[in-house]
Amino acid sequence: MRIGIPYTGFDASGFGYGRTRSCPTYGAGYAAYMFGTSLNDTPTVNLFTGANDGRLIGSPGAVGLSSGPMATSFSGAITGGNLLTVTGTVSGDPLVIGQTIELATGAGGSLGIISSFGTGTGGAGTYNLTGGVNTPSSSMRAFTRCFEAPGFTRDIFNIGSALTLLAIYKAPINQGILMDDVNGGTMGMLVPAAFDIQTFGRDSASAVVNVSTSSGFVNGAATWSMGVSQYDLTAGQGFIQRSGPARVGSAVAGPRTSNPVGSTSRKLRTGYYTTITPAATVAGFAIYTKKLSSGEMDDAFVFWRDILSDVGEVL
Repeated sequence: MRIGIPYTGFDASGFGYGRTRSCPTYGAGYAAYMFGTSLNDTPTVNLFTGANDGRLIGSPGAVGLSSGPMATSFSGAITGGNLLTVTGTVSGDPLVIGQTIELATGAGGSLGIISSFGTGTGGAGTYNLTGGVNTPSSSMRAFTRCFEAPGFTRDIFNIGSALTLLAIYKAPINQGILMDDVNGGTMGMLVPAAFDIQTFGRDSASAVVNVSTSSGFVNGAATWSMGVSQYDLTAGQGFIQRSGPARVGSAVAGPRTSNPVGSTSRKLRTGYYTTITPAATVAGFAIYTKKLSSGEMDDAFVFWRDILSDVGEVL
């Protein structure tokens, strides 16, 4: 909440003070969420609809939801209600206390949370769970912190003929920001290099674009940016924006095969990563069922910039 102090002859409305401003929908808002105990105490509530429809694993920090250790693949079985037995190698990061276990496909939701080590200490062995679900030997994975947008990725894209993903993030290189699987997946946004944000939509044409920016946009774990990934049925494009440097856009990548981006079995999540332990932080994101115009991107930027500014952060 903001409190405005009126002064005679001074109009502060243009600064956004003295009023409560909603996340702009532009008539195409599908889902938007804000993370951080200083920003929002209901992180799973959709800013566009008011519905409690997002799935949060782990807890946000004061500002933003930081990625945490992720075991990307292992073979496991759950017996006796709360005993996980892991066989073979654990890919990605080791298993740790507090991770949520799920099937490798993400189907079925949580299979339990690791509460203590048994014979296992990160790799093969046994682990005690809370909320365990008996599961035969299956390919599994485990997350410490992430957020899952409602609906399957392809469901989101099929709502209209175009799609925009917008994320407020800070991240070093090789970090996933908003993606539908590890090691790339079929659609999303990631940080592949020091001066890039990447938009990818992998269909049979594998459209991928990197927004190569100037030194003013160098990525890092302490610097907030707004990344934007846009798709239509035949092409993709990406943008990056901060308060200092002007917004930079990529070339348009295409042609794409004229069919939806994404997969019917994958969900769009924050905190996925490609090759190293996750280190990205996401303060918020929004999904639109159209391509935002330049003016709309600027307007969305002002909304998120002002939210962060209220808690002493600079976008």
